[in-house]
Amino acid sequence: MSATIAGLVRHRTIQWLERVFFGGAELSVLSTPAFAAVLVLQTRYPDAIPIAGLLAIGTGSVAIALFRAKAVDVGAWPRRGELASVPLRVGYFSALFALSTVGVGAGAVAAGSLWLALLGGVVQPLGLAAFPSVYRAVHGEPLQHAAAEL
Repeated sequence: MSATIAGLVRHRTIQWLERVFFGGAELSVLSTPAFAAVLVLQTRYPDAIPIAGLLAIGTGSVAIALFRAKAVDVGAWPRRGELASVPLRVGYFSALFALSTVGVGAGAVAAGSLWLALLGGVVQPLGLAAFPSVYRAVHGEPLQHAAAEL
């Protein structure tokens, strides 16, 4: 029986790590336009932007995993491979990443406290939580196939 429990824990842990990985991959790839802007603008805020950006990607990856698994239910997310929503996701994820990094970094520097750069890790998941509502407004309810999701 303990071998069965250990196997289940191992399987669930691997499944969770896959969700976080694919959440991070989706977020990173679809935020590529914002990454270009961040690379250019990081010289203005060289300490704040990397802190905010790292936290944004990390918490955003975990947030997407939680939202897709419905551990935190913010509404139905489109499948990762859904091509029709790629333009919306690229625009939304890029704008959100730019806000979470450059916006938060600029605010932290203006306030004179790098501690505020930690808010990049708050802005990103909150913005991602709103994504299903934006998606529904543009595309309607997403098509879901439970077998296709990790």
